[in-house]
Amino acid sequence: MKALVLTLLLSLPLLAYDKGETINSKTLQALELKKDKLYIIDFFASWCGSCKKELPLIAKVNTQIDHTKVEIVGVDVDSKLAKALAFQKKMKAIGAMNFRIVNDTDNSIIRDFRAIGMPSLYYVKNGKVLDIIVGAIHNIDTKILADIQKFH
Repeated sequence: MKALVLTLLLSLPLLAYDKGETINSKTLQALELKKDKLYIIDFFASWCGSCKKELPLIAKVNTQIDHTKVEIVGVDVDSKLAKALAFQKKMKAIGAMNFRIVNDTDNSIIRDFRAIGMPSLYYVKNGKVLDIIVGAIHNIDTKILADIQKFH
């Protein structure tokens, strides 16, 4: 039994979108992703402590990027819209959220991405996953800015 559980846990990363894979067209439409632009898609929720720490740093990045070439899109996966909107309002009030948000209350977007942890951040361009960061990263703002340079 332990071997089965271990095998399942080790295979979880295989279920998520991987680098180079194409995101399905329905999800691309739901996120309103256009061609020839780098998207940083950040999955978060009000209950995620690490997300609350990273969101202000991601908002900081949003003040430093060329919005004609790069866009940050937050995907709030809270199942209750009222809770999601209240959280977003609170974060915006303190300057920790200054980018476009997509509310994924039915979890159809995150289910398609099959993200294996929170927060999860995906770099996407022309419908393809370029890279993925799962879990909290110290100084995520510095990492994102370096990654943007790598992808341009």
